[in-house]
Amino acid sequence: MWLAVILRAPAAMRSSEQRPLWLAVLGAAAAVSFHLQWVNNLIYQATGPTHLTALARNLFGVVTSAAVLDFVLRAVRGRYTYQLYGLAVLIMAALTWLDLSAPPHLPHAVPAVGDPAPSTAYWVVLIIVNLGTNTVCATACWWYSRGSLDLALRVGLRLFGLGAVFAGLYWLFNTTYIAVRLSWIPSVTPLLMGCYAFSRASAICVPLGTAATLALRRVRILWQLWPLWRDLVESVPDVRLMQTHQSGLGLLRFSDPLDLRLYRTVIEIRDAILDLRAYIPQAVLDDVQDHMEFDNSPPDEMDPRITACWLRIARYAKAGGAPPLRGDLTVPVLGGTDLPGEIDFLRKVAKADASARVRELASLLTRPTATH
Repeated sequence: MWLAVILRAPAAMRSSEQRPLWLAVLGAAAAVSFHLQWVNNLIYQATGPTHLTALARNLFGVVTSAAVLDFVLRAVRGRYTYQLYGLAVLIMAALTWLDLSAPPHLPHAVPAVGDPAPSTAYWVVLIIVNLGTNTVCATACWWYSRGSLDLALRVGLRLFGLGAVFAGLYWLFNTTYIAVRLSWIPSVTPLLMGCYAFSRASAICVPLGTAATLALRRVRILWQLWPLWRDLVESVPDVRLMQTHQSGLGLLRFSDPLDLRLYRTVIEIRDAILDLRAYIPQAVLDDVQDHMEFDNSPPDEMDPRITACWLRIARYAKAGGAPPLRGDLTVPVLGGTDLPGEIDFLRKVAKADASARVRELASLLTRPTATH
């Protein structure tokens, strides 16, 4: 949870919408930390045995509850709910008074026999706050995740709501244990707390996961387009906008944003295609199409295979010193109607360009090109 809080801190500081969610996980991380025995041992070594660590754990829990309700109510009502933090301060003051006015005690716990420490009233206030908050949170997250079209938002809401379910079960089991001292309950509650922590940490890291997935997808696309880009830029070096992409490892450099790099790569490939069109007579284009139809290529691969083939023939022709042609030099296939469609088309062209059949056909039809 602390790692998730640190990673998401910059984004939370810039966004008022994300801040309550981040604050909720921050408070939860602090509260859960006080559940760890080694953390308590370190504090005891510095201060001696004290009940204040248990009090701090529960006060952080109240802050978390306020932040959770703030997050949920902002999503539902669309406005700030700072008064929740005023209510949280009053509840924290009540818990502090109940703790300090109770008989001497160390842990805040419900023993197998006897009254809860520090008092039953303390636990009632704590359970009502946490159980009510987590019930509202789980319900709201599930309800609003169903209507969202954004996959990342749906996943984030459901993970956050799942954390509320685990926390609600934790407090429900504590309520049951106060009423009926079932021996198996204390062994289950740490597992529920661990599941709660993992769910909350995962929820605020969903944007990071989404960004990483998109980045890896763009790197994969760049890697697929790189062989086609390299060959075309070697034939038409003037289309290169900048001296970049010197090798396949150049894709791993982070001097430019991946979106810009991908956009520039597509532009350079498309400019090279427009230039090479001047080295292909219409008769050769017709021959390429006839051969591809004879090969019974799948419909969705026909145009990319035709494009890959005539680009190879044009590169051979230009390298052999053939002069550019004049007249109607319309590019036969443009690919998609938008950038994603064009990228998808060029990926298919790059794949077809590497196939043995396209290379064989391009070599076969290269001689007629010289004749024309």
